[in-house]
Amino acid sequence: MSSKKPGLFGRLRTAISSTLNDAVDSVSDPGQEIALMLDDLAAQIKQAEADHKQAVVDRKVMERKVEKLRKDEATWQGRAEQALRVDDEALARAALARKGELTDERTHAETAIMEQAGLIDDMAEQIKTSKAKLKQLNLKRGSLMAQARQAKQAKKSGGEFGGGATSRISAIEDKISEIEAMNEVHAELADDRVKENRLEAQFAKLDSSTEVDDELEALKAKMRGSRALTEGKKD
Repeated sequence: MSSKKPGLFGRLRTAISSTLNDAVDSVSDPGQEIALMLDDLAAQIKQAEADHKQAVVDRKVMERKVEKLRKDEATWQGRAEQALRVDDEALARAALARKGELTDERTHAETAIMEQAGLIDDMAEQIKTSKAKLKQLNLKRGSLMAQARQAKQAKKSGGEFGGGATSRISAIEDKISEIEAMNEVHAELADDRVKENRLEAQFAKLDSSTEVDDELEALKAKMRGSRALTEGKKD
C-alpha cells in the first residue's frame, strides 16, 4: 500500500508541539505562531475543498467512460453475430476477443470508480471533521496564544509552564490523535475492499481465454437456432 500523506490534523498536531516546544525557545512570538498555524489550517481546508470538487468531476468523467465502454461492447457483440451470419467464424472470434478486451477495461474502470468514490467520501469526512475542529480551536484562539506566551515567559524566567495550560494543549493533541486513528482504520478498510476487487479482476482475466471460446459456441448455437426457426417458418 502506498504511503499516505499526513492528514490535516497531523500537520496541526506537529505545529502545536513545535510551537509549544522549539518555538518557545526562539525569539519569535509563540502566540502569533499559534494564530498563523490556525490560519494555515484554514487555508489547507479550503484547498482540500477544491481538491474534493475536482475528485467529483473526475469520477463523473470515469462514469462516462464506463458508459461508452458498455456501448462499444454491444457494438462488437453485434459484429460477431454479423460475422457468423456469413459463416466467418474467424472474424466472429476476433470480434468477441475485442469485446472481451473492452469488458476487462470496463471492469477495471468500474473498480477505479469505486476507489474514487471511497476517496471522495474520505475527503468529505475529513473536511467536515477538520472544519468542526478548526471552529473549536478558533474559539480558543486567544487562550491558546496566551498559554504559548506564558510558556515562553516561564522558560525565560527559569520557571515551569503551568500544568493546567499543558493539560489543555495535551487534550487537544490527544483528540487530534484519536481522529487520525479513526481515519487510518477507515482507510485500511477501504484498502481491503480495493484489494479484493483487484483479486476478482485477476481471476476474471484467467478465465478470459476460455470465455471467448464459450461465448463463440453460445453465439453459434444462438445463430443456428435462429436459422432453424426461420427455415421452419418457410416450410
